[in-house]
Amino acid sequence: MREMLERAATALRSRGFEAAVLDTAAEAAEYVLSDMPQGASVAIGGSMTVRQTGLCERLRAQGRRVYWHWEVPPAERPALLHEAMGADVYLCSANALTQGGLIVQIDGNGNRIAGMCYGPQTVYVLIGRNKLVEGGYAQALRRVKEIACPQNARRQGLDTPCTREGRCNAEACASSMCHITAAFERAPGGKRTVAVLIDEDLGY
Repeated sequence: MREMLERAATALRSRGFEAAVLDTAAEAAEYVLSDMPQGASVAIGGSMTVRQTGLCERLRAQGRRVYWHWEVPPAERPALLHEAMGADVYLCSANALTQGGLIVQIDGNGNRIAGMCYGPQTVYVLIGRNKLVEGGYAQALRRVKEIACPQNARRQGLDTPCTREGRCNAEACASSMCHITAAFERAPGGKRTVAVLIDEDLGY
């Protein structure tokens, strides 16, 4: 698997991303903390992967301003999501990564996609080895729909076809969280985007 991650990292670099390959979530956290600017404020997109690294707690222990909508009541989230776009650094994960370096995201609010495209000037995308697919866009999207989305929907307590049947049925999905799909073919211009590939299963 390490070899596959290294190939994906090479492909990401050819697409304008920076890329690092680490063995564990703990090593990835150390890398991000040592790499980001001193004193930078940090926004976090919805991410089980980021949660599993413990980065939020360590950032707060450093006295940094951290914006994470998972930590506030639902009524406060829209304002916090907008405020987060003004942070110095953005942390998120990916729903899928192809061997050829294509990052695929599906969002409900669009905050992760917006954060990656426009907003914080430094973005770290933490990606566990379980997010890597051997094929192209179609295989990445299949992974998202059949693996990531059902688990995320269950976490949120949503009653969707993917939680009941294990497959996507958009026409019958009244409470869909799949509002926006984006494929990052190249790193967004005007900012620094670092893909941190981790040789552990993390997130969904």
